[in-house]
Amino acid sequence: MKTDESSRYDDLTVSELIEHALALDEGQLSAKGALVVSPKRNTGVQRFIVNEPSVSDVIRADAQFHLLDSGVFKSTWERVKGDVAERSRYRVRAHMGVDSDIAVPLEITTLNAWHALSCHHLCHCPSEFNPREKPVWKLIWTPLSSFGDAEILSHDGGAILIHVGKRQILMGGVLTTGEMRRTLMTLLGLILPEKNALPLHGAAAQGNGEITLFLGPAGTQKSTWALRCGQLIGDRALSWSNNGLHRLADGCRLHLNHSLPISLDKALQFGTIAENLTLTDKRNPTLDDPDNDLSTRTPAHLVVPLELLDATPEARTDGPTQLVILTTDPLGVLPPLAKISHEQCLAWFMLGYGNHLGPLEELLPETDVRFTPGFMDTLLPRNLNDYVLILEDLLENYETRCFLVNAGWHGGQIGQGSPLSKSEESAVIDSMHHCADWQHLGSLGLSIPAQKSDTATVWNPEDRWPECSDFQSNLSKLISLIAGELQRTSDPQRWLRAMEIECT
Repeated sequence: MKTDESSRYDDLTVSELIEHALALDEGQLSAKGALVVSPKRNTGVQRFIVNEPSVSDVIRADAQFHLLDSGVFKSTWERVKGDVAERSRYRVRAHMGVDSDIAVPLEITTLNAWHALSCHHLCHCPSEFNPREKPVWKLIWTPLSSFGDAEILSHDGGAILIHVGKRQILMGGVLTTGEMRRTLMTLLGLILPEKNALPLHGAAAQGNGEITLFLGPAGTQKSTWALRCGQLIGDRALSWSNNGLHRLADGCRLHLNHSLPISLDKALQFGTIAENLTLTDKRNPTLDDPDNDLSTRTPAHLVVPLELLDATPEARTDGPTQLVILTTDPLGVLPPLAKISHEQCLAWFMLGYGNHLGPLEELLPETDVRFTPGFMDTLLPRNLNDYVLILEDLLENYETRCFLVNAGWHGGQIGQGSPLSKSEESAVIDSMHHCADWQHLGSLGLSIPAQKSDTATVWNPEDRWPECSDFQSNLSKLISLIAGELQRTSDPQRWLRAMEIECT
């Protein structure tokens, strides 16, 4: 253990950080050894980015950032830095990226041991830090009180401040590790396109001679789908370039529920962080709290080392041979599986269509249609075309086959329809790999398998509905929603044609 006179603990191991977290009463160990913590899920997070030419020239108009004066950032940074210097703190030197050629070096300072522990899984902690001697980004995560009376704060929620020119980030407040991951992915969304690399919110696996990449919004079970296709390459933090598919972190953050892709006993091993997990008096987990209403329950998440998910040791693979767009269709009119063109894949990527909650998230479902471009919500900071152009070139260069999978409802809208059964999910994966005969569905330019599967009910979504008129009504509603969203893009006619939506 290394420390200086001001109680700064540098690059502690996972075991040492867990020891510190327990000594500081930041959490407790479950019976299997996971560190259980209870951060508040703060929905009132203010996000700022310093207004400078390198940012204002590329940032999206609808990105969730307030532009900040550089002088205000500097004074806040110095105030936080001074406060942190007088307290016990943890510094982690990490990379966003396992491959040092593409990795972004980070120096992360936190006041909580469990926050520092999360960096071991949300980033990559190398044996040699920054061997390419790249400029280092510095991130400080503190309580909001360290910001003092900063005039920029309008409430006592969380705050994220980013200065691209100085390579500095401030995180303030009682935040989940999800905010840390989101902030780091925002950083990559800013800088990776300059290297013709695309940051991805997805999961990828290799098996049976295929590399399959799943992209989709939260709740589509990307990890579960990927693990059915083989050995996991990476989850939630990936980048894709002409040099292949890269894993950016040594772990991932998963929504904890009964559909977790590994057993709960295996997931809750020593080294895992469990956020808001309810324990019995014998320190065993429970996912069903009878005293906690589903509508108000704080979601539990796990920050898990990838080794527990049987991931491949390879940090870089070839580009995906298959790209699957996952969606949670609350209207129940999209087919279980459809083959789509590159052009249609780009349109679905821009749409990011889905429901706020998926059918397997074990919360009360309701129709809450979301369009989250690039599946990284509106925190994707650059103009969306920057990402679409890179993806377009990559799809062509790798000759990637593209599919759309509805991980939402079938045979009826939300509350009436049902998710796919396990056997139907297996049929979807088998057809992606082996189906050679596809027929045009007649809507949105989709093609479905021509032959009936032995394990899937039917491929045509209309045949799953008891009333044809109800299906057609919901299909018209979906087409109208998609058309309205595509009209907001820079080239709506191109994307409307790709989706075979009549241009008006």
